[in-house]
Amino acid sequence: MTEGFVLDGADRVLIGELIADGRATYAKLAPVVGLSQAATRARVQRLLDERIVVVTGRVDPATFGLGVFAFAFLEVDGEVDKTAALIAEIDEAVFIAIGAGRFDMLVEVRCADDEGLLEVLDRVRVIGGVRRLQSATVIHYEKQDWSSVGDRNASPREPRPIHSAAHIDDIDRRLLRSLIADGRATYAALAPAVGLSQAAVRDRVIDLIESDVIAIETHPVAEAMGIGGFSGIGIKATGPIKPIVDAMTVMAEMALVSRTFGRFDITAEVWFDDKDHLADVLERLRVIPGVGTIDTVPYLRIAKEEFDTSKRSSNA
Repeated sequence: MTEGFVLDGADRVLIGELIADGRATYAKLAPVVGLSQAATRARVQRLLDERIVVVTGRVDPATFGLGVFAFAFLEVDGEVDKTAALIAEIDEAVFIAIGAGRFDMLVEVRCADDEGLLEVLDRVRVIGGVRRLQSATVIHYEKQDWSSVGDRNASPREPRPIHSAAHIDDIDRRLLRSLIADGRATYAALAPAVGLSQAAVRDRVIDLIESDVIAIETHPVAEAMGIGGFSGIGIKATGPIKPIVDAMTVMAEMALVSRTFGRFDITAEVWFDDKDHLADVLERLRVIPGVGTIDTVPYLRIAKEEFDTSKRSSNA
């Protein structure tokens, strides 16, 4: 987000509409903000160009041979920014947040298999500045939903599972690659890439979305939602995991909840309005039966956020 960029009321309404439906048409958006379709298009494009929002497609990692996700919690000596820049050169490191607290950095990695994950983690360990790395491998995502960001009273939505796409053909795969890179790619732009008519592409995209092969999601920066920020969370449990994640997924502040094994039993991402709000979220977590220790990594800044996982697949 460019320094000095100012969001007005119409921008915030558009952001909310895009979070609800990342592929909402300009014909649908324009009446909501009381602007022409041309003016609405210009505003949305500005939000995208400034990376105030990123609209992307989320697919099952196995669709592109990226079947193992993990979070690496790093302790760093020296200049954290320099270490983050070196890690950012690793394609499989898709998200890097520089944080505060016990851990200086949180890194999400996405690999084809277990061997690939071990190799990537070893590459990170030997990077200058990395003092200690502890990892948590994702077993299952229980929640990935940013629609409640900024609304403490939001009602929980039933999570939509993203299914593996073993039945799709090569044309579907090409469409998925394009939608991962740009969730708002138009049918006119997609059609030449796959050699089909716009109508045929539209039917395929709608089918991929409605069959839960892909979900179109809008990720806002904290400033766009008028919140204090985001924080990564790692939890060690002292009891069964399911009751804990069930309690966490209905909390409005939880954008992401995943079951993991390794350093933590559960990893999550939460949003907060301010430090007091974050403290309140943590207090509510501590009283959930079975929750043991909680580590937090409040994000100071994002060093890398790369959603297009398809290009890292050897099968692409």
